[in-house]
Amino acid sequence: MENTEKKKLWIYIAIAYGVAALMSIAMFVGFRKEYDVTLFVNVQMMYPACGVIIGKMITKRDDEKLPVAGFITVLVTTALMMLTALASVLFHIKPLEVAGQTIDIWNLISQMPLMAGSVLTYILFWTCGREKRENAGLERKNIKVSIIMIAVFVILLVARCMIAVFLVDSSSQSDEQLRAVSEVVSNPLTWVSLAVLPVNFVFAFIAFFGEEYGWRYYLQPLMQRRFGRRAGVLLLGIVWAAWHINVDFMYYAEGYGLQAFVCQIITCVAMAVFFGYAYMKTGNIMVPIIIHYLNNNIVAIIDGGGSDALTGQVITWKEVPVMAVSYLIFFLFILAPIYKKEPVSEAE
Repeated sequence: MENTEKKKLWIYIAIAYGVAALMSIAMFVGFRKEYDVTLFVNVQMMYPACGVIIGKMITKRDDEKLPVAGFITVLVTTALMMLTALASVLFHIKPLEVAGQTIDIWNLISQMPLMAGSVLTYILFWTCGREKRENAGLERKNIKVSIIMIAVFVILLVARCMIAVFLVDSSSQSDEQLRAVSEVVSNPLTWVSLAVLPVNFVFAFIAFFGEEYGWRYYLQPLMQRRFGRRAGVLLLGIVWAAWHINVDFMYYAEGYGLQAFVCQIITCVAMAVFFGYAYMKTGNIMVPIIIHYLNNNIVAIIDGGGSDALTGQVITWKEVPVMAVSYLIFFLFILAPIYKKEPVSEAE
């Protein structure tokens, strides 16, 4: 590995993992005080892209054109969200109770830089010019294949959720799950939420760009060049899961952190396989960004909607094998012919 690439890698590790670890200290303080720590989870999604962006800007050649305005917008948005997250712990504000719902003030405030930064970044990347997009790995290409990959993912995601429902051990639990699914499907708000997902994507773009620009655009090709296509993407899934460990113990499943972490490994490895497959087939980073967005939001809608569906989960050890089996629908893409090709130079 050349010195420039080593430098980029260490910058990436320092920001994606180092900053996440440091912010986890403040997150832990808020967690112990029973504050809403959603802000820390949201801003953590930004760190991988920041690591890539800073590495690119520091090692940039004089003649290399990059979408600097878009990159700076990502960095500034991340900084504002980090400050808001820290402020939520240092200057706690009592949540509001509105129509039976608890609204965290700091979380509400954080949505302003998140949405504004998302829209501005999206526009800047879209209008920065072909050369800058190509140098940054943001090319819009293979549109038909990209649409197919997104459609396939949605179908498989719904199938995975249905498989999980029918794999629940006891019949009583199964009946309860089926009733819950029936209520979600029959609720008009479910279909309204699904219908507005394409519009909402622009307002949440920067968070999912934050993860996928780090994991798929940067780290996946790097690991596949070092370990091969299959081993590289499997190892990527493991390091991706490890990056979530603070979220597993302090957000997703308080009191069930170990189970959540095991499920996180299953999820991240399986999704790394499919996301990696989609990225290699299209070479279009927007594909994993969009399917990551759809995954998080469709699952939340199916589970009842909103971030409340993601936090405070009760995960028993009996559910772990159910999850493992249901995620085979994505993991089996590891057998796809594209994973046999060597060597890897870049996404295809």
